[in-house]
Amino acid sequence: MSSKGELILGYWDIRGFVEPSRLLLHYTKTPFQNKLYRIGDAPDYSREEWLKEKSTLGLDFPNLPYLIDGDLKLSQSKAILCHLGRKCNLMGKTEHETSMIEQLIDQADDLRRDLNNVCYRAINFEAVKKTFCETTLPTHLKMYDDFLTKHGKKWLLGDQLTAADFQLFEYIDCCWLLSNDTWEEYPRVLKYMKEFREVPELKKYLDGEHEKRPINGKTAKFGGAAVKHEEKKKEEKKPDTNETEAAPIEEKK
Repeated sequence: MSSKGELILGYWDIRGFVEPSRLLLHYTKTPFQNKLYRIGDAPDYSREEWLKEKSTLGLDFPNLPYLIDGDLKLSQSKAILCHLGRKCNLMGKTEHETSMIEQLIDQADDLRRDLNNVCYRAINFEAVKKTFCETTLPTHLKMYDDFLTKHGKKWLLGDQLTAADFQLFEYIDCCWLLSNDTWEEYPRVLKYMKEFREVPELKKYLDGEHEKRPINGKTAKFGGAAVKHEEKKKEEKKPDTNETEAAPIEEKK
């Protein structure tokens, strides 16, 4: 049971769509009950833990994730993130900034949903993953690299984190785990990700609980168990015949 006034954040025992809100709460050191619902193992993937409580929480639109904040009960991941952003003063200082943050949250959500199409819905996973990593993902990364370069700030909109940063980092990080690429073409995105991982208020969580939690549910074709980034080995350039004759390659010891 949670103490009076404590936030309750309910979701599956994965990162999924609610991890940006978890990151925000850890960053702001806001006490909350991290209510986790576990999915059963194959072949049934039972959701009984959630279903037996689904209609008992007083939610207008019973779904996961949900947030209970006193008398306020919300579902929908973006609504929850924006509410917590306002509550913790991370939704901008002006109407202009707030609108930009809301746009960035929606934009990052598009990326996560494109990723879900690969991880959950692909019939030929390897083929769909290849298309995503070579076509869809680069389009997203190029836009973010351009945005970060254009605005020239440490974070998306300034030198202070906003709710949008937690959404962007989490969803790009999920793509980083899938792609196992170097992303050398997107230096500003890489710098952003590296600096986010070093945020003092988040480092312990990112290196611990966050890293150990699956990004997707058990039914996913990728990320149903905790994964780490394993950079793909680059193919060594083979010298042509002339180069070999002119300068024989020394045998490696």
